[in-house]
Amino acid sequence: MEYSQVVELEEKLLELLRQEYSFYQSLYLLFDKQRDNLRFERDQKLIDLYNEIEKAERRIAESEDKIARLRSENRKVFNLAATSPEVKKLVTSIATLLKKNLALIKENEDFAKNKRNRIEEELEQVRRMYDHMACNKADNGARVFDGRS
Repeated sequence: MEYSQVVELEEKLLELLRQEYSFYQSLYLLFDKQRDNLRFERDQKLIDLYNEIEKAERRIAESEDKIARLRSENRKVFNLAATSPEVKKLVTSIATLLKKNLALIKENEDFAKNKRNRIEEELEQVRRMYDHMACNKADNGARVFDGRS
């Protein structure tokens, strides 16, 4: 195993990790937009964002495949390249960004669940009012037939 192989793989790994870091930054912005659209009830924009999020899921899978391929080519060289301080720093930065993304996702999910619960409660109130009005209308109709007013 030559030093040049390790350096070459380290450079490939750094380039890939830089791309990943940039990707996860843009993903954070996407989740931030999602939060704003949830809060301000911009439903059409939410649909567009969900499409972008689906694309991001595919992108994550592709990234995992790229790293797995690099690792499988030469595991020893990969492990040496992965110990580089610069690689470790980027991996730590990506992990921190992932934690922020996950926290934002959780916040968005909680907000969406609360919104759904509020809507379901409002629908239930409307149903009860409708049932109440239907009962009142039926009572009024029965009174007319009975001759009562």
